[in-house]
Amino acid sequence: MKHIMDEFFLNLIEADAPMDKAFYEEMFEVTVQDAPVSMYVIKKNSYSFINRHLCTLLGYNKTEIMNGEIAFTDMIHPDDMEVMEERLSKRFDGQNVQDRYHLRFINKNRDMITLEVHGKKMVRNGETFLIGTILDVTAEVQARAQVKRDQEQFKSLFYNNPAAVYTFDLAGNFIDANAACERLTGYSATELLEMNFMPIVVEEDRSTTLHHFQKAAFGESVAYEISVMRKDGQQRDAEIFNFPMKLQDEIVGVYGIAVDVTERNENKKLMNDLVFFDTLTKLPNRKLFEDRLRQVFGISQLHQHQLAVLFIGLDRFKFINDSLGHSMGDEFLQAVARRLEEAVGIEDTVARVAGDEFAILLPHAKEEEVHLLAARLNQVIAEPLAILGHSLSVSCSIGVAISGEAEETVEKLISKADAAMYFTKKYGKNNYTVYSDELDQKTAYKLIIEKDLKVAKRNQEFELHYQPITDLKTGELSAVEALIRWNHPTLGLISPVDFIPISEVSGQIVSIGKWVLQTACAQLKAWQDNGFQPFEICVNVSTIQLQHPTFVQTVKDVLEETGLDPKWLELEVTESILMEDTKILKQNLFGLKKLGISISIDDFGTGFTSLSYLQQYSFDRVKIDRSFVMDINKELKGKTITSTIISLAHQLNMQVIAEGIEDASQLAYLTQQNCDHGQGYYFSKPVPAESLEMSLLTKS
Repeated sequence: MKHIMDEFFLNLIEADAPMDKAFYEEMFEVTVQDAPVSMYVIKKNSYSFINRHLCTLLGYNKTEIMNGEIAFTDMIHPDDMEVMEERLSKRFDGQNVQDRYHLRFINKNRDMITLEVHGKKMVRNGETFLIGTILDVTAEVQARAQVKRDQEQFKSLFYNNPAAVYTFDLAGNFIDANAACERLTGYSATELLEMNFMPIVVEEDRSTTLHHFQKAAFGESVAYEISVMRKDGQQRDAEIFNFPMKLQDEIVGVYGIAVDVTERNENKKLMNDLVFFDTLTKLPNRKLFEDRLRQVFGISQLHQHQLAVLFIGLDRFKFINDSLGHSMGDEFLQAVARRLEEAVGIEDTVARVAGDEFAILLPHAKEEEVHLLAARLNQVIAEPLAILGHSLSVSCSIGVAISGEAEETVEKLISKADAAMYFTKKYGKNNYTVYSDELDQKTAYKLIIEKDLKVAKRNQEFELHYQPITDLKTGELSAVEALIRWNHPTLGLISPVDFIPISEVSGQIVSIGKWVLQTACAQLKAWQDNGFQPFEICVNVSTIQLQHPTFVQTVKDVLEETGLDPKWLELEVTESILMEDTKILKQNLFGLKKLGISISIDDFGTGFTSLSYLQQYSFDRVKIDRSFVMDINKELKGKTITSTIISLAHQLNMQVIAEGIEDASQLAYLTQQNCDHGQGYYFSKPVPAESLEMSLLTKS
């Protein structure tokens, strides 16, 4: 190196004699040693000169490098050693006079840095030198690697995304589309790249789509839902996300993501139907009816006009059900629903609020017109109906309540219409009654029931019937449901539908419910003691009972008094209980579970509440309402709803009991759908204890 420097300085001095050698040495020091770039001279595979910048870059001082304290090869990344040796060899051998390449170095701090090496071969006095510069390109290399990774990730996310991902130009033409776009639209990627998005969108959604596309083209991210028409003519629902595609801060197109939500929407509609619509008649249920009534009531008060509520109860419908079967009864209810809808205006609401009870909401009601409608409904319902080859007819009892009082409420209107209907049913039938102040809300019939309920238990007028529940996988008896019956001394057999609601209002349900629980548990224990096969006893429990502060203790006392193991007792609660949100109810439900008792939801799916409430409590079973089971044999949605409920219950680790099984085809479908248990006339109607004993003895 000294030889090269001396020759360099001599040449400079000869060219500019007035300048002395010291000046050129100083100039070398400034231009080479203090240069902002690393410089080196290599002779025979070792450094013969390095400047200070290279020392700083590598982290070693000049002595460590020049004296061989750090080996030349120790600073090169092992994977790049072969490349370096090949490059040096070619230059020393004269193959490459000038060269440039990348090498990874390990500095003194053991950090890896990427350096760009520039080299040139020089020969002086028969000796070969490699002279060059070194640039730190670590950041640049890392940036390029990151860009490459980002590009690969983008391609992976774009082309492998399960959602349809695509890009448009500013005219709405496809620029790119992944495989999911092909699955969603039915068009191949090649076809899509020759298309605009508009032909794919259903006609009624095109203006909406164009509006949101333009918003994205002007820089706004948007989300919306539309329907698209596939190449095969099938319509699919899609949730769309659009956002601007920018290049150097200029919008050059629109990115898009489309998610097929057809099944989600169908399930949502199905769940909505379960919550707000009666599955048999497809009419709004009581929940939706009351919701609409509240909305109309608020508007009527604001604008000071009247509305009317009509409650309609079918007379003698129980006779059709009992004598001709539930299938015939269901067909009849559907026909009645259609007649009611045809008899009212487009703004009016017809709902099914109970088994054979309907309600009509008239948002704009003039009293004279309400009277005319009620009279016409009596005539319309009474006309014979042709059902499955039978000519059937019933009359109806109508109760009417017209708003008008200063302190009117939705609850009062419903109560008035209900009271007027029961008054008609008891004292008139095939007629209508408009509620008035003279009409006692509790009809004579209700008053008799309420009065005589107080002594019915003491007079031993109650009895229990038991309906078997069968394990559909084994065919064996798995449980029996205890059902109360009231043999009134003068009114005859009174349906629980009539006296249970009154007992709840009067508070007598607590003592009646305790009697049912004691009698059922004692009966089951007696059967067990007599050696009958083990099975559970299912007892219906009112919401009022569950909200009683001593109910859990009452159940515990009954189990101890009868000696029945808690595992053989199951309490059935109605679906409406899920709408209650009281602290004592929740405490009692959890308290019952701690006793080891099973809890089931009775008449599930009748539309009182959302399925999501099931997750809040640890129920053991759900009982599918008989209306769904009856629909299994029809071209309705009974099969879909039934299978959906079974699947949902199983996903929530609950067993399923199907009520109202009446024929082998229903049983076959339920068994195919993995329903756990079944109950209905196909197996047995509710029978007294002694009749059930005879059946058990016969089977054993």
